[in-house]
Amino acid sequence: MIGTILTDILKTFSPEELKKFGEMVSSPFFNRKTPVLKLFIHLKKYYPEFKDPELKKEVVYSQVFPDKRYNYGTMKNLIYELQELAERFLSDTEMRNNSFEIKRSLINSLRKRSLVSLSKKKLRELQNANSEIQINDYDYFLKLHYINRMNQDLLLESSKGIVDISKKINEEYIMYLFSSIKYLKKYYLHDALREYNIIITNKNIIDTASVLSESKSLINNYDNEFTELPLQLEVSFLKMNLGSIPEEDFLKIKKLVLTDLYEMNVDKEITYGFSIYLLNYCRIKNLTERRYKSYAFEILKSLADNNNFESGSAHLNIVLMRNIILISTELGEFRWCENFLDNYLIKTHPNFRDNLMNFYLAHKYFYQRNFEKSLEYLSMFRSDDIYDKNYIKELQVINYYELEYFDLLNEQLESFKKFLTKNNKLPQTYREQYLKFVNYMYKLFRAASGKKTDVRYLREKLFLETELIFKDWFINKTEELEKD
Repeated sequence: MIGTILTDILKTFSPEELKKFGEMVSSPFFNRKTPVLKLFIHLKKYYPEFKDPELKKEVVYSQVFPDKRYNYGTMKNLIYELQELAERFLSDTEMRNNSFEIKRSLINSLRKRSLVSLSKKKLRELQNANSEIQINDYDYFLKLHYINRMNQDLLLESSKGIVDISKKINEEYIMYLFSSIKYLKKYYLHDALREYNIIITNKNIIDTASVLSESKSLINNYDNEFTELPLQLEVSFLKMNLGSIPEEDFLKIKKLVLTDLYEMNVDKEITYGFSIYLLNYCRIKNLTERRYKSYAFEILKSLADNNNFESGSAHLNIVLMRNIILISTELGEFRWCENFLDNYLIKTHPNFRDNLMNFYLAHKYFYQRNFEKSLEYLSMFRSDDIYDKNYIKELQVINYYELEYFDLLNEQLESFKKFLTKNNKLPQTYREQYLKFVNYMYKLFRAASGKKTDVRYLREKLFLETELIFKDWFINKTEELEKD
């Protein structure tokens, strides 16, 4: 088949991007080789899947060179050249989306060509465009750093050949120097806060013990530096991520993100990131306070209502999609979830779409108590992802319990336990959380299968648990056993 790197890149293109890339390949400015253009024209017929027997290299070669015998070297070079164009298209697209960097490059080019007056004019325009604090720009402080550095450079360029540098120029230069350093420091503080928030938000994927300690130190050591609004926002989220905050404060932050930031026309990617922080906090709080599941659903509805899944990726985030399904199905919001999938499933990577639909249907039928149907869709799920496997094993054992397939349940619990203990790719906190689930499932299974178990004591222990997956389900099952 055609090289996977090339087709993997092309798969990420939206239809509009594929059209623009075609224009680039057709332009003599970028590509003067007709065979490269022919290769692209042939490949785009198979967009977006790029899965077809006709994509064998020999078949594609015959389409590009109909009168020539297959030549491995020629085909390899052709694929490589189209891949290079695709990579340049990605970098050019990234640059075109960054107007500040385009203007900064222009100002520096003008200065290096001794066009100082024009360079100063362009710099004033850039300063005016960045004069107000912007919470919708992750690079805001870095831009201010660059603006002050460019002012320094232009002062030096203007002073070339002058024997006696005036006191005013000296003072201006020092002012720009100190401002440049100050904003660079604030940029790195802002970036550190963001990175810590992201890592803690993904603590089931990344081991965060050392990060938690460093986060607290950062807040304590630099608390007086968090004066501007972008820094204040990130430090508020970090404090929220580090532990419990009063519900009143959480609701204020939720209103800010779900209402105020949209009214302020803040960049959607920023609002998306803040929404993910809120979702993570809801996930943690939901283990002890179930109303946070409803808060999480409000956040998801806000993202959908505002068509805001701007993660910076060409496709929707697969972890978020999975969480949307888990939250909405647990709340019985099947119609909303199906409407969401109708609109957004197409925006996920093609490789994940079938699995996501099977994941949804398996959970839907579980909550509708159609356990056989749930198992049927779980059996259709195909994934090498360790987290996907974990979710599947979890729902399988619960279905087996509900159907009283105790032999299968016992086998699956043994398999699940081995999977958790031997898989060192899983973070320790994540492994411990699911081992606790397995251990309680063993105890419940023993009680349900007639083996001696103090059900009341088990239920009391369950009530005391603060971080148990499917805690309510476990409690309901012990109550059913007590009634029997």
